[in-house]
Amino acid sequence: MTVAVAFLQPGWADWEAGSVLSYLREYCGVQVEIATPDGEPQTSIGGVLAASDYKFTDPVLSDADVFLLIGSDAWPGYRDEAFDGLLRQVHADGKIVGAICGATVAVARAGLLAGKAHTSNGAEWLAGHAPDYAGIEGYVDSPKAVADGKIVTASGLAPVTFSAAIGRLVTPEAGAKHDEYLALFAREFAA
Repeated sequence: MTVAVAFLQPGWADWEAGSVLSYLREYCGVQVEIATPDGEPQTSIGGVLAASDYKFTDPVLSDADVFLLIGSDAWPGYRDEAFDGLLRQVHADGKIVGAICGATVAVARAGLLAGKAHTSNGAEWLAGHAPDYAGIEGYVDSPKAVADGKIVTASGLAPVTFSAAIGRLVTPEAGAKHDEYLALFAREFAA
């Protein structure tokens, strides 16, 4: 079974986690586990308390298949070399890494965006929080998630395309299902 670990900081963004975690669990058959910086429950921006299965630096996390960094205003101030090392290792192992909104800072600082097309909450915003990150020339100003290999990035306003991009990597054989998911949410914005 595929296992996805969602990394939640204090003030994690409900709408970013809700879309991708429910999609992976319900439609892709993925087991979802939660990690927080210290292994303690964390409250979302909307007041939802999420229990934690792990802390960010638990060695067992490297066994997961998918690593999802959910946005929070806490990411720009979070620095942990062990966590950066985990991200570099799972990326080198060919595992899926997705980062949305403020969490794109963590993958930028860990060096995962070098040579990759990626997006975030703005090129200047990302460079301001990760000034020495390698790969700024690959920044794509996009309202949708950007996937390059097994790295998926998105702004905080693209939770649905982020979910679908992650889903396509987890279950590529279900291409039509991912298209239907996007079409379902697009109906809200149809004329």
